[in-house]
Order: sequence, then structure tokens, then C-alpha cells
Amino acid sequence: MATKKQARQPTPKKLAAATWSALSVMAMLGMNTQSAWAQAENDPNKPQRVEITGSSIKRIDAETALPVQIINRESIEKSGVTTAAELLSKVSASTAGLTDGASFSDNGGTQRGFNGANLRGIGVSSTLILLNGRRLANFASPGTSSGVDLNSIPSAAIQRVEVLKDGASAIYGADAIGGVINFITRPDYQGAEISAYVGNTQHGGADKKIVSLSGGIGSLSQDRYNLMGVVNFQNTGGLRSTQRSWIGSAYQPDINLDVGSSNTFPANVRRTTASGGATGSRLNPSAPTCNPPATVFAADSFVGSKACLYDYMHDTEIFPESQRASLLGRAQFAIDADNTLFAEVLHSDTKTTYRISPLTVTNLNYPVTGIYYPNDLITTNKTPLRVGLRLSAAGPRTNEVNAVAQRLIVGAKGTIAGWDYDTALNHSVSKVDDKYVDGYVRTSAFDSAFLTGKINPFGPSGTEGTSLLNAAKISDAARQSRATTDAFDIKASRELFAMAGGNAGLAIGAEYRREKLEFTPSALLAAGEIRGDGAASAYGGSRTVKALFAELNLPILSNLEAQAAVRHDSYNDVGSTTNPKFGLRWTPAKEVVVRGSYSAGFRAPSLADINEPARTGQTSGIYNDPLGCIKTGNIDNTKNPDYCGIQPDLIKGGTANLKPETSKQFSAGIVVEPSRSLTASLDYWRIEKSDTLLANEGAYFSDPKSNPGYAIRGAADPSLPGIPGPILSVDGRVKNIGSLKTSGVDINLNWKLPENSLGKFNVSLNGTYVIDYKTRNTAASPEVNGVGIYTDTQVVQRWRHTLTFDFDRGPWGATLQQTYYQGYHDQNTLADGSTRDVPAYVLWDLSGSYKFSKAFSLRAGIKNLLDTNPPRSNQIYSFIAGYDPSYTDPRGRFVYISGNYSFK
Repeated sequence: MATKKQARQPTPKKLAAATWSALSVMAMLGMNTQSAWAQAENDPNKPQRVEITGSSIKRIDAETALPVQIINRESIEKSGVTTAAELLSKVSASTAGLTDGASFSDNGGTQRGFNGANLRGIGVSSTLILLNGRRLANFASPGTSSGVDLNSIPSAAIQRVEVLKDGASAIYGADAIGGVINFITRPDYQGAEISAYVGNTQHGGADKKIVSLSGGIGSLSQDRYNLMGVVNFQNTGGLRSTQRSWIGSAYQPDINLDVGSSNTFPANVRRTTASGGATGSRLNPSAPTCNPPATVFAADSFVGSKACLYDYMHDTEIFPESQRASLLGRAQFAIDADNTLFAEVLHSDTKTTYRISPLTVTNLNYPVTGIYYPNDLITTNKTPLRVGLRLSAAGPRTNEVNAVAQRLIVGAKGTIAGWDYDTALNHSVSKVDDKYVDGYVRTSAFDSAFLTGKINPFGPSGTEGTSLLNAAKISDAARQSRATTDAFDIKASRELFAMAGGNAGLAIGAEYRREKLEFTPSALLAAGEIRGDGAASAYGGSRTVKALFAELNLPILSNLEAQAAVRHDSYNDVGSTTNPKFGLRWTPAKEVVVRGSYSAGFRAPSLADINEPARTGQTSGIYNDPLGCIKTGNIDNTKNPDYCGIQPDLIKGGTANLKPETSKQFSAGIVVEPSRSLTASLDYWRIEKSDTLLANEGAYFSDPKSNPGYAIRGAADPSLPGIPGPILSVDGRVKNIGSLKTSGVDINLNWKLPENSLGKFNVSLNGTYVIDYKTRNTAASPEVNGVGIYTDTQVVQRWRHTLTFDFDRGPWGATLQQTYYQGYHDQNTLADGSTRDVPAYVLWDLSGSYKFSKAFSLRAGIKNLLDTNPPRSNQIYSFIAGYDPSYTDPRGRFVYISGNYSFK
């Protein structure tokens, strides 16, 4: 049970002074231990104890009681991935993460530029990302997902990635519910290296160029120092929907997809009443010819009307343009053979450009006196006309998101008096500037200009109207966010007493962390002067977290080992929590390891979840009202357009007094190694979360009866008996209303075939089978098993795997890799009520390499070898319609070549 508790917190200056005092003591100790240095130099073959993600106790045997997937640099290069986000798409336990395509839509687009990891599909905020075992600041732009931006991870510097597929709250922090992904960089690099990468798609768009420079001097073991640095530059081109012939329409009746917008160009209009409200059916002066291909006749959707329908997929960029530069530097100085001072600096700068369909205008009336009034369409009883306008003349809505991640660490590690220790100060920053650069207008200026009647909602405007529109356009640094994490941590471990299976091990540690978030809107955004975006208020929040933890490793017998850990975290704003973890490792035979674990977790609401004020925007998806977009009136097959293809206002923001999420995790598995060439593992896992934090705009549309409080409606129309009033807005603020139970099995296989005259062959499989994924959106909602079914905001496939075939023969190498996502039931049924199935999505990647010498190598490859298109889907949560961008790749066949040259 969480309890509120206030305490005086040590200041950063006091922490810094304490840390440097400790380092000074260690340095003085090091001056008197030159004999230890000599002894270590004389015993280079002594087995080295290492720390594996999931435990703070160093050990020689890397196989622990926890399931850890290790991906080395060679495997990363063979797979052809160039970013951390691409790498995690090859990890079967990673489900429903935030991708470049999905970030168009997340939280109404307020977290543009954010790529996040999501182990087990239980939420980006429940997966802990570490770089060299320590935290980075969360992505600063506030929204429904809180986590580290994968774009900030310097992929060129990665030596290996350790994926702990088990809860680790007792080791790394209460929020590590879904697991931990630890990106580990090169520890002691010497020499220089340059690498280049260039690739392009077969059908154009989304090209990529990369240059990386690496260098290091000094040997830690011989020179007692090492300095290394990696600089990386990436440039990726954008991809428009019109560059792919397979991109479908927002209106595809054969799969029951009908999310075309009633806000069109030329504009749909309705007559107005004396009070200025809209009445009657929609009309369009260009119907039925409309303005193809983006705007089409709406007869199939709105039978009986003379309206048009806007297909926004023809005006949307489905893959953003980006430029990325990163620097990782590391300095190490060996005081003696046992103690090292170190410092690490990270700077990552990513600029991403998003372009989506033009702005909508729905609350203005075009005057009767306007020079473009449609007199041929409306000949009598003329009134001002309420427009449903797509502001195509202003161009696509374009945002430039500049995300900067920085981290500075100074610390020390080594051995003193039999204790292995590691301590550091960590200052980490995320800064995100979201600039509205095109397609947006200043509300007051545009409204005044439009009411003059000189801006044409039905076609090109004249010179004066064009001037008025251009004068109303803005370029504004609307959103500026900054998140910081300052932390001090120290841990120490040692062997204790002898047991039947060896020496017991103990680790103890402490952490102090201060997190801060600041959001500053521009003057225009604060005043609500950016049309299509509600007024936003500046706000901030901060919290301190203090933690103590301990871990025991107990070799009870020679073949039986236990792990017990406990961590106490105290949050000054949401209370305290103590979380245990227990693990067991049994080796009944040298070829078999049986393992299991149990743990608990606690995830505090993010600072944005608690502190962000309520504000109004638009839903990310276009929806059909389940209680109104139905057959109405006396005309058969008629749908009322006021309830179909709507994109209502979305009330978003945080909620005070939110409770933390709590969790329980269990895993059990077996690892077998019948020979040195074959290793296989099977691990069962189960996670239960309570008081789940949800900010789900689509909850009402998927289950209106269980979620009536989400929709805010206007007055009912007496002419539509039994139909409620139209939806004015949806409440999408964060709430503690959900629960989740999910379980599954991870399967891993690695088979090294005996080397023969043809060469070396290796086959590996990394797969996840999800048994169930049961959720509730509210306490009153029925429990829904979402495995293999698109529910609410995501799909969790029953089975996902990555299958890799490697071949090596002398300087030659080749890799063929399959990534497989099983099919599932689509979000919506077909028109006749039957289930629609989305087929499996299977990608094949092929690469080959040749080493000309130890210094120079080339690699060429084809990603998506068979040019497989994403399967069609009628999901309507994502702004991108016709397929699901959360796990698919719209680029198609992609050909690349890379080269690497080392100077040593």
C-alpha cells in the first residue's frame, strides 16, 4: 500500500560533494595498491566476473535465474538495422511500441518524434530503458506515453543489447514492470573506424544515408586510461502516401473502412438558423464530380445527400523526414588494478518533419454577401452557410520536431576491501521543441478574413483572398518541453559465506533521483490562437525518489541457486512502495537449467499524468458514432452524416490524485544444451496490473455502454427519435480505471551446425506466443481477451518471431532473416457483422558481406526482399488509415550498401 511521506531531501550540491569525497578516498586507496595491479597483470587468464542485466552481483556464469536475450553487435549488423527502434522490432517480446508511423497519431500528435519500446504490450511507460546500466531522461514532450526516446540511443556505439524479459522492479526501480532493455556501448576501444551506409527504396522515398566515426586511444590495462568517442550522422527522407500504389482510400467498403472526412475542399455546407446554428443536409456545389482523388462523392456514405467526402490519406506523409546527429564519449582512468574513474557524455539531436492533411474549419459561417456564395446551388431562402472546410489552400499541416537528449555521468567503480562497487552522478536532459511551420493559421486573423467572404471555400481565391489567407498563416515554436533527471547511485557487492554450491553473494545499494518536467507554450498557443489546437497552459512538475535495495545470491547446492532481492522506493508525491523479487535456478544435469521467478512492481503516474492541465484538441482518429451512424429516418440504408466520419474535440491532459499502477509478475522456464552446438529455451511468463492508467480516446467508440462518461454530447435532434445528440467532445484524460492480465511463452533456439567444406551455418529463432491478454477499460467493463484481436489502441498478435539463417565461409558471410507477425481479427467487423481477419505479415531480409582484410569490409542487403506490403486493416485509432503503422513498414523493398574501415 502506498503511503504519503514528506522528507527533507539532500541537495545536488551535497550529493556532488559526497560523491567526490568518496572518489578522493578511493584514489588515495589506489595509490597504495600497486601490488594488486602487478598481480592482475600477471594473471590475464583469470576468469572475470561480470554483471548481467537483472542482477547487481557479479558472476562468472552468465546464465541466471532470469530470461535475458543478448544481441551482440555482429547480429545487429547482419540484420541491417540502423536504429534502436528498428532493432526492437526484431525482438518478439516487444509489442505495440511507438514507431515513426504511429507517432503521427499518439495522443493527438502531441508526442511527435517519440519512438518508444513496449515489452509485452503492457505500455511504453512500463518498460525501463538503460544506457550502460543507468537511466536517461524521459522524452520531454508530454502525452499518454512516458519513456525514453529510442532515437536518443547512439546506435553506432552499441556493443550489445541485453533484454531482460522479466520484471526487475526490485533491482532497477519500481517502474521496471515489463522488463529492462539495457543498451551497452563499447567499453575500452582503441584505434579509429569510419563507416558509411546508403540505402533507398525501390519505389522512391524514405532513402537513408549514415556516416559514423569512431576513435579511441589508450589501454586501460597498460596505459591506465582510455578515451573513446563515436559520432554518428543519419539522414532519412520522407515518404508520401501518393508514392505507394498500394495505399488505399479512407473509404474501403469491402473491409468496412469508412473514415473519410466530411470536411472537404470544395467545402460541404449546411444552411443556418436565425441563431447561427447549422440545419439540414450537407450540400456541396461540386457534387457529384467533387474534386478527385482527395475528395469524392459521398453517396455511398451519406445516401440522399449531395455532399462530398474528403480522403485525407491522399494528402498524408506516412513516413517522416528526419536528420539525426549523435555523440557518445567515454573517458576512463585506472587509479590502480582495482579502481577506475570514469566519465561519459551523450549528445543526440534529432529533427523530424511531419506532414499531414490540411487543417479543418467547422465552426464558421460563410456570409450571404460573400463573392463566392454558391448561388447556383442555393437559389432561394439564402442563409449564411456553415462550412465543413478542408483548408487545402494553406497546404499540409507541417511540424518540425527538434528533440535533443543529453547525459553526463561521472563516477567510479572497482574493488575496495573485498567489495565490488559502482557509483556515479547522472545528469540527463531531454528537450523537445515542436514548431508549427506550415499549414496552420492564427484563429482570430483567419476568422476575420473568412467572414469578409473574400476567401473562397469552394475553389481558388482571388488575389485579395489569397493575401488575407497568407497573412493569417503562422510559423510558431508552439511547444517547448524540457525534462531532467538528476541522480546519484551507489551499489556494492561481495561474496559472503560458503555454501554447498559455492559462496553466497550480497549486493546493496541506494539511489536518489530528482525528476523535473517543464512545458512552455508559445504566446499563440497559450491564447488558443492556433486554429485546430486548443489553448494550452504552461505547467511544470517535479518529484524526488529515494531508494534502498539489497540482493542475495544463495548457491544452496551445487546445482541449486536462489536469488532474493528487495527494493524500497519512496516518492515524495505518490507514496512509498516495497517490492520483492525471488528467483530460483536448478541444474538437474549439466545440459539443463530450470529457472523461475516472482516479483512485484509499482509504476507511479508520470509528471504529465498528474500535472498537465486539461485542454482541448482533436481526436487522433476519425470515428463513426456507434449510437448515431446507423440507419435513421424513413429512407432505407440512410446514414445521418452528423454522426459519421466525425473527428470530435478531445479533452486531454492529466488528472490530479492519480494512484500508481501495481503489478505482479511470474516466470518459469527451462534451458537445454544437449550439445555445444545447440541451445534451446522455453520460458512461461505472466503479468497482472491493477489500477492501470488509461487515456483512451477510442474507449467510447468501441464500447459505448460501458464507457458512457467518455462522450460529451449536444442536444438531441427531435427529428431523430432514439438517437442521442451529436458528440461534441471526448474525455481522453488519464484515469486509474483499467486492469490487465497477460501471459505467454518465449521460445529461443540457437543451432550451430557442424562446420563442413561449404562453411559455417547457424540457425536461430526468437519467438513469443501470447496465451491471453485480458483487459478492462473500467471496473464496470467486461473483461476482454485482446490476444489476436485489435482492441482499443493496439494489436497483440498471438505469435511473433524472428528466424535467422547465418552463413560464413572465410571472408564471405550471408544472413537471411524472417520477421513474422501472425494475423488477427481486425478492429471492426464487416458490414454484415462477420469478423474480418487481417492476414499474417511476413518480411524477409537478406544481407551479404565480404571482408577484404581485417581493416576493411563491405555489406550489402535487401530489406523486405519480397516487397511485401502491410496487410489492410480497418483500424480507426491511428490517423493513418487502411493499415496499422504500429508494427508494419510502409517503405517496401529497400536496398542498401555499407562499408567499414578500421585504423589500428
